[in-house]
Amino acid sequence: MRNLIRLFSISIIYFFISYNHLSYSQEITVGIEPFPPLINDDGSGLVINFLSGLSDTTDLNFNFQLMTYARAKKDLQSERLQLIGLTPFQLETQNFYEFGVELDWHIDTCVDFFSLNKSYFNVEELPEASIGTLLGNAEFFAEIIDVSVDKFVEVSSLEQLVKMLALGRLKVILFERASTMTAIKASGIKDIYYKNMGIVPASLAVPNTPMGLKLKAQLDLLLLNLDNEQFFSEFIHYTSMENSGQVIN
Repeated sequence: MRNLIRLFSISIIYFFISYNHLSYSQEITVGIEPFPPLINDDGSGLVINFLSGLSDTTDLNFNFQLMTYARAKKDLQSERLQLIGLTPFQLETQNFYEFGVELDWHIDTCVDFFSLNKSYFNVEELPEASIGTLLGNAEFFAEIIDVSVDKFVEVSSLEQLVKMLALGRLKVILFERASTMTAIKASGIKDIYYKNMGIVPASLAVPNTPMGLKLKAQLDLLLLNLDNEQFFSEFIHYTSMENSGQVIN
């Protein structure tokens, strides 16, 4: 009888511990732009994996929503999202940092120009609406390469950018190397050249609010010892490529 009572008591305690954990779990809505292989179109990816892994050891529960970077920034500003990515670490516009704050964690990415004609890499000579990038990136890239934002066209997907380049509707694509090369290889389009613009660290951002800063502190601590080279080895090899060349399909 005593053993039965003891077993019942343990079961009750376990129930309340489990209920308490579920009751106080933090639901984190994450707005993310496809950025293969870090964030894939099907909702998988290396960044998804490491964030999801945090749910196994913490009370954080991540709800991922694929969207354009432009929408992610808008929804972060309105506080409909608690986390967005990937952001250009410490390189976003001044307006962004009025409502957003990045995590300390970041990973280096290569941003390249892509074109069917190498002469177009002299972007200062290009006309308006001739450089393609994804929604939400034109203003940032225009500042980085010091050209008018009028030279840019923003679209919602890398696949669309590659098609526009192949059809001659764009002279150049400007975006991150690994994700753009993945889209080019999937398209089967050949004879596309690339030239490195520079290294842009990528990160994640929270709202610049008391709750957002609390989440940032929690995530910064959890990601403090993340080994980028080991965890992101599938991605990092892209950064060791030559600074210019031809995309190999």
